[in-house]
Amino acid sequence: GGAPMGGAPMGGAPMGGGPMNLAALQARVAEATSKVEAVEAAVQEVVGTSKALTATSDADVLQSTSDELQNQQKALMEVQKSLTQDITEARKAGVSATSSVTDLSKLSPRLRSLQMGLTLEVTKLRGFLTRASAGAANVKQQAATSAANKVAEERDSKELQEALPATKEIVNTAEDSVEAIVMMAAPLIADPPDDDGDILNRATEEIELSAADAQTKITEARSQINLKLQGARKFAPETRKIALTEFSSMQQKLTEAQKKLNPYKAFKKEFGQRVQARKALQELSDKLAENELEVEKVKMMTSSAEAGQLTEDEISSAEKVIHPAKAAIENMIRMLEQKLKTSDGPMKDELVQMKDKTTALKKDLDTVVQLLSKQRQSFATAEMLKSASEKVDKADESLKKCQEAEMPFLKGIEVLPGEESVNAIRECEGAAQKAQSAVNQATTFLKTKLQEAKRLVQDLATSVTEELTAHQTRLDAVAKKVADFKKETSERKMAALLSEVIDGVSACEKTMETYAKAAEVFSSESLEAVSSSDLKEALEKSAAAEKEASAAMLEVRKTFAAKQKEARNPDSQQALAKLQARINTAQQELVKTKKAAASGEKMIKGKEVLVEEDEKIKKIEEELTIAEKKVKPGEEEAALGIEEAKVSDEDIEIMAKAFSVGSATLKGSMRVVEANAASAPPSLKTLLQKLMERCKAAQSKITELMAITKDQRERVVSDAFVREGKEKVAQVDACLEKVNEVELPFLKGIEVIALTEAKATIADSETAAEAVQSAVNGARTFIASKNLEIRKFGEAASKPAADEFAQLTERINAASAKLGTFKKDTEGRKKTALMQEAGEKVAAAEAAVKKMAELTEPFTSTEEGASAERGEAECEKLVEQMKECVAALSDASNFLGARQRDAASNSGHLATLKELQGKLKEAQAEMAKYKKVASTHEAKYMAKKVLAEAAEKLEGMDAELKKAADACAPLIEEGGLKFLVGVSVGLLATALRDHMKAKETSHEAVYKEFTGGAESLSQDAFSAHLEKLPATLSREDIEFTPERRTAMFGSIDADGDGNISLAEFKSMFVQRFVCVKEITITDVFEVSKSKTIAKVEAGSELVTEHNQKTDDSNGLTRIECTAVVADKTGFVTMHGNQGTKFVEPISPYTNFCHGVDKTLEETAKALSKVTAWFAGKVKELMSAGRDGPLAEARTELGKLRAKTQAGQDTLSKLKIKLGNGKKDYAKNEVAEKNAHIERRERKEAEVITAPATAKFETLEAGAKALDEAAKALKDITGEELDAFATPLSVVEASEKELQAVLKCVEEAKAIIKEQQGKLPTSNVRGAMLDARRELQKMNAKCETTKKQCLGALDAVHKQCQVIIGARGGEISGMLRKQALEKGLALETFFSQVASPGDEKISEDAFSKYVESLPGAAFKPEQVRLLCRHIEAGGVGRRRFQAFMQQYFAVVKGIAITDAFDISVAKTIRKAELEEVIELLEGPQTDTKSSIVRIRGKSLADGKEGWISLKGNQGTPFLQEVEKPFYWIQEDMPLEQNFKSEGSAGLVRSLKADEVLELVEGPRKETYEPGLRVKGKAILDGAMGWFTARDKTGFVFGEADSKYYSCSASVAMTDNFDIKDCKVVRKLAVGELFTVEEGPTQVADAGITRVKGKCVKDDAIGWITTKGNAGTVYAEASSKHFCILQDVPLTKQFVTSKPGEEVRVLAKGEAMQVLEGPKEEAYATETRVKVKALSDGAVGWMTMKKATVKPWTPYYKCKAAAPLHDTIAVEGATVVREIEVAEVFELLEGPTAEGDVLRMKGRAEKDGSVGWVTIKDGAGKRFFES
Repeated sequence: GGAPMGGAPMGGAPMGGGPMNLAALQARVAEATSKVEAVEAAVQEVVGTSKALTATSDADVLQSTSDELQNQQKALMEVQKSLTQDITEARKAGVSATSSVTDLSKLSPRLRSLQMGLTLEVTKLRGFLTRASAGAANVKQQAATSAANKVAEERDSKELQEALPATKEIVNTAEDSVEAIVMMAAPLIADPPDDDGDILNRATEEIELSAADAQTKITEARSQINLKLQGARKFAPETRKIALTEFSSMQQKLTEAQKKLNPYKAFKKEFGQRVQARKALQELSDKLAENELEVEKVKMMTSSAEAGQLTEDEISSAEKVIHPAKAAIENMIRMLEQKLKTSDGPMKDELVQMKDKTTALKKDLDTVVQLLSKQRQSFATAEMLKSASEKVDKADESLKKCQEAEMPFLKGIEVLPGEESVNAIRECEGAAQKAQSAVNQATTFLKTKLQEAKRLVQDLATSVTEELTAHQTRLDAVAKKVADFKKETSERKMAALLSEVIDGVSACEKTMETYAKAAEVFSSESLEAVSSSDLKEALEKSAAAEKEASAAMLEVRKTFAAKQKEARNPDSQQALAKLQARINTAQQELVKTKKAAASGEKMIKGKEVLVEEDEKIKKIEEELTIAEKKVKPGEEEAALGIEEAKVSDEDIEIMAKAFSVGSATLKGSMRVVEANAASAPPSLKTLLQKLMERCKAAQSKITELMAITKDQRERVVSDAFVREGKEKVAQVDACLEKVNEVELPFLKGIEVIALTEAKATIADSETAAEAVQSAVNGARTFIASKNLEIRKFGEAASKPAADEFAQLTERINAASAKLGTFKKDTEGRKKTALMQEAGEKVAAAEAAVKKMAELTEPFTSTEEGASAERGEAECEKLVEQMKECVAALSDASNFLGARQRDAASNSGHLATLKELQGKLKEAQAEMAKYKKVASTHEAKYMAKKVLAEAAEKLEGMDAELKKAADACAPLIEEGGLKFLVGVSVGLLATALRDHMKAKETSHEAVYKEFTGGAESLSQDAFSAHLEKLPATLSREDIEFTPERRTAMFGSIDADGDGNISLAEFKSMFVQRFVCVKEITITDVFEVSKSKTIAKVEAGSELVTEHNQKTDDSNGLTRIECTAVVADKTGFVTMHGNQGTKFVEPISPYTNFCHGVDKTLEETAKALSKVTAWFAGKVKELMSAGRDGPLAEARTELGKLRAKTQAGQDTLSKLKIKLGNGKKDYAKNEVAEKNAHIERRERKEAEVITAPATAKFETLEAGAKALDEAAKALKDITGEELDAFATPLSVVEASEKELQAVLKCVEEAKAIIKEQQGKLPTSNVRGAMLDARRELQKMNAKCETTKKQCLGALDAVHKQCQVIIGARGGEISGMLRKQALEKGLALETFFSQVASPGDEKISEDAFSKYVESLPGAAFKPEQVRLLCRHIEAGGVGRRRFQAFMQQYFAVVKGIAITDAFDISVAKTIRKAELEEVIELLEGPQTDTKSSIVRIRGKSLADGKEGWISLKGNQGTPFLQEVEKPFYWIQEDMPLEQNFKSEGSAGLVRSLKADEVLELVEGPRKETYEPGLRVKGKAILDGAMGWFTARDKTGFVFGEADSKYYSCSASVAMTDNFDIKDCKVVRKLAVGELFTVEEGPTQVADAGITRVKGKCVKDDAIGWITTKGNAGTVYAEASSKHFCILQDVPLTKQFVTSKPGEEVRVLAKGEAMQVLEGPKEEAYATETRVKVKALSDGAVGWMTMKKATVKPWTPYYKCKAAAPLHDTIAVEGATVVREIEVAEVFELLEGPTAEGDVLRMKGRAEKDGSVGWVTIKDGAGKRFFES
């Protein structure tokens, strides 16, 4: 193949000489490529040769090709090895050899691909070679085997041929021996001798000997065959098969011979038994013959059952015969089965034959039994079906009684008055009970009989089930009507009972509608476009409506609950359930509306959150922007290659704190925004989500900036941490030093010092210890927390800090140890001091008891009345002293108890304590004596004092509340106006400072500019100069209103003398600040060049007359000011570049806020104290008992206590108002400062909104004009509306205005959209945001205005509909009367009203004719309005007909009465549901009952009478409908009469798609039962059911008298003359023949003869039908029918479900009756009298749901179709294409044009008129009604 075989690299370069140069590499790559290509060509060549080879190729070629493939495999391996070495060498050359390595690497896949192909081919060829080698070996082996088999077959075949004859001979001999024995025994078996003589013995012995000999031969033959079979199994295959077949056949013969021989082996012994068996067999045979006779007799008795129904006697007679016969046959079968078990041979064969005959007899007998069963069942079911029909009829009759009972309710009065209602309901309930009972009885009967029918024979079961099902269907309809009647009765009963609840529900529903309307705005799709103020206003209105709705709901639920208790029966519960459903619906609507209102509240809150959080995030974003500028290089620095900005450590520290604060703020904002976004409306949610995205972006920015400043920040922060840690440790040291100072009194050597000094020293010691402990804890906590933080820093920053923290920790631990020692010492000193105090407390208690004794002594006087006369002052002293004593004793006791634990380890203390306890007990005993005397006076005094103190507390509370209210008044009542004026003054001062700095002028000069040279500044001069100042200074931020300028003057004029002095003017420029975070004062503005002058502590005050400014180099805001305390002037930083505030302005507002907050806090504390005092006193007095002064005081105190809660509520409300005031003020303050920006933006926004506003104003003007045009008609009612003269003018004017409004709406929306595009797309706020909202609001209002205008026109149209309704009824009634009087048909009357030659009645013609009617006094415009309503552009025939003929459909059962007045009217009948009533007169209102009634004619039966449209409770009984039309989907007959008469009464056949106008009906047609017969055709034996008489009474077949049946055997002769005739043949009983001549009486012989033709064999002759002695030999058959008209023969009984048709019976055919005739009930059919629109044909047709559909003149296009100008398609011009789903109104047709159905109509879309195809010749439908 030319491939290199060695292992040297392809390029030939040395292997160990170091890396190759580039040229050598390229050469090696080229050489390697050429070698790969060479080996590739060689491999592809040999692979191609290999692929051409197959398994059948020559073995040598396969082998040589395989060897070549293996050689190429080796060559490929060498090339692959060489290529690998080249790649390795190339890689040693480094980066410069990358391309060479790549090129060499690309060669490897090519080699791998070649290797894979070679492997596949080598494997394939190996398989071919293996199969070829194996195939050759198989051929050789097969040839050798075949030769050997052939020799063996020849040998074995010869051997077999030699052995077969001898073996066959042995078998034949054995068979012949057996046959001989059978022949010998046959005569003995057939005719055994009568005695057991010698002849018999010799014969039997001879048979047995012969049998033994035959057995020997069989045995020998079987042995020989077995030997032969063993040898045959060793034969060659083919011979073996033949041998086995032959020998097996011989074995089978021997087996058969053995079976025959076995009975004769013991022949002599068994011969007697055989003889007995033969006799028994003969007896059985005789019995079988008897049974055969009985069965034949029964079959003859029931032979006529196949031709019809047997009589009861015939069935009974047959049953008497059949039962014994059946028992005998069954007994015989059992005997035969027993005999068969013990029999064999011929005997057994005979028994089997006998059993088969007996079984056949039993089968025949079973058939007869089944036939009799069917006959008996048929006899019984006839009576059962009759009973079923009677029971269903009874239920139907009871339903009619129900209908009669409900008539009082069907006149329109739904709730009858008092007694009449009770009686009517009682009658209805009674009738319903009887009807239900009848239905239940019939239902039970039918259910039982349907179950029983399943047990009948199949054919009878089917027919009976069908008849019972028909009855069940009738009964179901009756049951449904009875159930409906019971339901209506229950509802009527409930109507009176529940009227109160119904009224309450209605009232509740109305309040719900009001509430829903008030809260409608909250369901608006553009809720976000609604302003917060509108939302709040709607919320207030809806809240009021919600209260009313909730109250109404509560009230109706109370009423409902009361009625629920009264109503216990199921009907009442059902009626209440309906009302409950209405209440629940109202409740759901209430909840839904509340939910909508809640969403509006959430929208308000969400908007507020959006504004507040937006401000916070915006501030952070601004701070981050400043920080980013500091830490990131600018464009110029980046261009110069500066990658990092230089930031001072101070800035970095500020930034770090700002980052921390910012992150916390962002987290808080995200929580707030996320919480509100969850329940916010979609639009607001989008804004909130954007806000969250901004939070995330800001957080990401913080992370980024922290990463940028990481090293410096960590270093600076670490230093700050260490510095602060040192400060905290220094604080610990300072506190520890204070401890040393505090314990000095105990270190002077005096162990027990004065108690006062000891307590003070101990208290100071404990305070100092706590301070040290607090400092230690704080330092430890700080160092621990900061240690955790610095662990996250880099080592450069964290290691020094960690070392410092370790040293500080050691100092802290040392201090903590000292503190422990100090605490222990202090504890001991404290116990000693406490023992001292215990002694003093006991002494004080003793002194108090002694004084108590002195005060008690006067009250123990024995003089009468002395105690009562003691003064109040003395009582007060006594009570106070008693309290003092009790307190002192209690204090001492408690104190001593506490000391018990302290003294446990000190014996000296224990002794002292014991002595003191003894003294205390003595004092307590003394006190108990004095307390008895004092307690009687204490209660009165205490009660009086408590109440006096309570009144004092309440007065103090009121004073505190007034003080708080006065403090809040400037903000709550005045809205912070004076503070806002101060803001304006501040803005003026700022502007003047800038002016002074720019002009380098002084306060005096500016003051002079204001005064114009005067000594003082007056208000007029101030206002005049201030008005010009914005333009002079080019400062729009100081443009103020005249009112504000006046207020500003008053604010600056501090002394109120009406003039502003120079000093007052200068004071305006003074600004005061408070330091909120420690900061330094520097000497110059620039921080980088400044030096610190002084340090300003937090809380220090700063004063300045200068403005602040920002250092662009670092983003710091600084101001020149003077520190009041330090009296140093310089520059301080107000705001850090990361947003940190160092100073805040002091303004009258901030002072006010601090003051009012403090006041409220003090007030809250004061109120809490009062509340606590009341609670304590009430609790204290709880033990005073039920009676006495203290109990009375407690009651009074409880009443007064309620005032404290009122005070708390007042304070809470005040705080809420103050909070709202602060929020409002903050907004107002920002607005005040940004007023100039807002004014500027407002002007820009107004430029954008102006075009839309102008157009919207035009729109509103148009809407107003429309409202004015429509107002005259839409706002009037009643008689005023009825008498309105110009409705048409109002409609036309309103429609004209509406078109203008709609056009203006579209123009306005287009302008709004255009102007919206001019708004900024991002960072929209302020005026631009308001502009966007304004445009959105205008856009929404455009739609609202459009809806309102459409609503206004709709209201006008509705008013017109009221007028049309009133005039339409009157005018149509007058026109009907006119036509009736003139006797004109509608078509003729139409022509009379229309102008001559017109196909339509013009508006003028209609108006003129109406005005000419007798008694007509209508407004002309009202008549024209009606005309346009009937049909615009002129009234066509169809619309005129519809107007003249007004129809109503019955929607609830109602009575038709003979008179208008309900009180005297009599019921004609009840109008049923869906019945159609044609209006004849009315509507008219019954003034007594306010019921509207009409006189109408029922299309169902033509009955005329008065009917109520609605009940007195509003229940509708009739609903106006269009006159019914139908269209049919398949051909059907149109008949002359209501009763269907078949083809005889046919008018014509209606074609599919014809349209029919209802003339009369629908009416139910009932049918007499038809007759169905099951028969067998005489012609061909075909069997099935045929109709003898159908539902119309038409007869298809009748009983045929020409068929005769022989009732006795009789001869058929060839001649009439009985004396001169020959017998043709004998006719058996039951044989049939047809009469061809006769019957003829033979007078002289006294017989009757007929000429007949036998049905059996067509034999013809004369037969005697009646003998001279009266014997009847043949009579006319009632079981044969003659077919009078072709009729189908079907397999099933039911006509409507005929199943498969057997064939059609031809006229004249004869049928043998097998079953029937049976009646077939037919379902009631609905018939209507109709008029075909195509040709005016009138007749009756049957309504079928599947094929007859309601029709309207409006068709919907199903497939696009052309609109033509003529009916003919050919040559017609296309008006336009009618699109799918378009609606097309029929004007003319449908008309058949050839095989195409066409109609003329008008397109609803554009009014186009023309002809379209409904259905084409292929059946494709283009339009459907």
